[in-house]
Amino acid sequence: MSKLRSCVLAAVAAGLPALAPLAASAATPKDCKAFAAVGSGLSESVATLMAKQGAVNVAEGRGYSVQGEAKLVSCASGGIFGTECTAKTYACKMPK
Repeated sequence: MSKLRSCVLAAVAAGLPALAPLAASAATPKDCKAFAAVGSGLSESVATLMAKQGAVNVAEGRGYSVQGEAKLVSCASGGIFGTECTAKTYACKMPK
């Protein structure tokens, strides 16, 4: 019984390192980047919406899949457009 057990353990130990690279490559993204955009509007809510959607559009336009939602970085009032906001998002390209 112990001889059979040691053979099974040896086979499992030999097979696990072969499977590890496959599992790691399937679970980790190939290429991830942060994308940012600036949006402007007469109110802060419009500028925020434009900035967040702009960051998503930039990432998707370059072939990336957005992870989570866009986050507002900052807003500043002034200029002819009223308010300018900056937002960023994180996106990845998955391996094919």
